[in-house]
Amino acid sequence: MSDFFVATIADVDGATAALVKDGSVHVLPGRPSVADLLADWDSALERLANDVGRGTLVDPLDVDTVGFLPPVPHPPNLYMAGANYADHAREMRGLDRGEPIEKPMEGPFIFLKPTTTLAGHREPIVLPSAYSKVDWEVELAAVMGRRAHRVSAAHALSYVAGYTIANDVSVRDAFRRGSGTEPPLVFDWFAQKGRWTSCPCGPWMLPGAFCPEPGNLAIRLAVNDEVLQDSSTSEMIFSLEEIIEYISAIVPLVPGDVICTGTCAGVGAGMNRFLAAGDIVVARVERIGALQNEAVAETDTARLRALLGRD
Repeated sequence: MSDFFVATIADVDGATAALVKDGSVHVLPGRPSVADLLADWDSALERLANDVGRGTLVDPLDVDTVGFLPPVPHPPNLYMAGANYADHAREMRGLDRGEPIEKPMEGPFIFLKPTTTLAGHREPIVLPSAYSKVDWEVELAAVMGRRAHRVSAAHALSYVAGYTIANDVSVRDAFRRGSGTEPPLVFDWFAQKGRWTSCPCGPWMLPGAFCPEPGNLAIRLAVNDEVLQDSSTSEMIFSLEEIIEYISAIVPLVPGDVICTGTCAGVGAGMNRFLAAGDIVVARVERIGALQNEAVAETDTARLRALLGRD
């Protein structure tokens, strides 16, 4: 089976699923959504592979001229794994490189991010006026292709439709509540993680059939061409398989759910450096590609209109 990607693109008729191969984008017959494909993913993947093999794809569009939405624009749920890379855990704790990180017995730290935080490839990261410490976090994200309830880690990857790139943008100076707040209501995960455009995702999804080892991929992020995060998904404390096992033991995962697996060392908080208007952020994951977004001040309405192709 020849590698290809599945994307959601925006055109004059609205959002539609597309197949991306060799720098060309092909709208699918019947204009299904990616959600439609995920409803019967195994059959959809077989059809797409047959179309590629037979050379029946038509009307190619140039990848640089297409407006990409998140691969799953409206996922049922957006699960996030926190502090899940050993190098990032050492960075946050001020530990030397190579010092062991103990795996928590309770399992991975999982939180939910609003699905309305999603932004597509080349869409803006909106910098809120009231804050100045907006940070980046490149992540490998998995898209579920089958309902998974109480599945074991050994079988978890068979439930994954594919993989994409996410950037868990975080407003660090909105994380802690003001004076007078008593535990356990000190940390405000919603204000830090839940802002509009704070989860760029894309540009497309690599079917899992083409990525048998998601736990061994290079992962990188650059700001204005300066590489700040450079690691491997092998640094995960809890593997994707273990994350799926953990979440599915609590609640069923359903087709279209997106699971972001955590970030590596090199975030801005570790060096007291944060995004400024005009910064170009490029997040990369091996075999998938590159997700690019520009940081834009929320008061710059002209630039936002130029970059943002949807409400």
